[in-house]
Amino acid sequence: MLFPILYVNGQFVPKEEALIPVYDLGLLRGLGIFDFFRVIDGVPIFVEDHLERLQRSLNLLDLQTGLTAQDWTGLIYQVIRVNNARRAGFRVVVTGGFSEDGYSIPAQKNIYLMAHTLPENDPAQYANGIRILTAEYHRDMPEAKTTIYVKSMTMQQKLKAEKAYEVLYHWNGQLFECSRCNIFFIDHGGELHTPARGMLKGITRKQIMDIASQHGIPVHERDIQLSEIGGMAGAFLTATTKGALPVVKIDDLPVGDGRIHPLAVQLNQWYEQRVADYIRNAVHPLD
Repeated sequence: MLFPILYVNGQFVPKEEALIPVYDLGLLRGLGIFDFFRVIDGVPIFVEDHLERLQRSLNLLDLQTGLTAQDWTGLIYQVIRVNNARRAGFRVVVTGGFSEDGYSIPAQKNIYLMAHTLPENDPAQYANGIRILTAEYHRDMPEAKTTIYVKSMTMQQKLKAEKAYEVLYHWNGQLFECSRCNIFFIDHGGELHTPARGMLKGITRKQIMDIASQHGIPVHERDIQLSEIGGMAGAFLTATTKGALPVVKIDDLPVGDGRIHPLAVQLNQWYEQRVADYIRNAVHPLD
């Protein structure tokens, strides 16, 4: 559910009035990027990393807004304050702008900022692990966080029917990413392996890799083949709202012995501590 006030192109408006014309290029041509992060205790978590990724996505699609990281941060805090959003999911969306001929890209881009209610994570997923399905697919411009999620949306019914949490993309036998997550594998020596290219490099992925490095756990960024899954001891996903979420089955194949790998649990605990430290050291916008 949306919080009551949104930011739309320089104005704060009630969600009921946050309407856009049908000639927005995000609608007509799918020309848009977004970023998404958590707000906890009024603090946008790892906002600096998210804004860096936002600008990288904007550059890849040549969607320049003229806003600096400081400008974005100020707007984000304003939306948090006006909604008294102590706990939320926060979404930033930039589209190609309003185009009356449906193709020409105007100089003025459209900017939407909104906060959503943020459900608590399901403890059973962390206690029992999750199942994911594979699908042969590779996103166009995967290094950018675009608004195009057609494949994952069309997979929703299958995921629900098969009681699976996510879809893992592969192409010509090479693994890339999940629709909303990155994936890590744990080998039998306790080392981590994660795809190196052809996907969106998530902020939680970055944090987990840094945490692993601090604790002396080797991380191998490399091309990983679909055929390697059977030889792994464990796996987990990383995502903004999930931290490190253990995977115990991919399609009908158990990962390792089909149980949660203890390293996935430990990494998630370290990650949650890092988030708590970030909140404690942040300037609280609602205080």
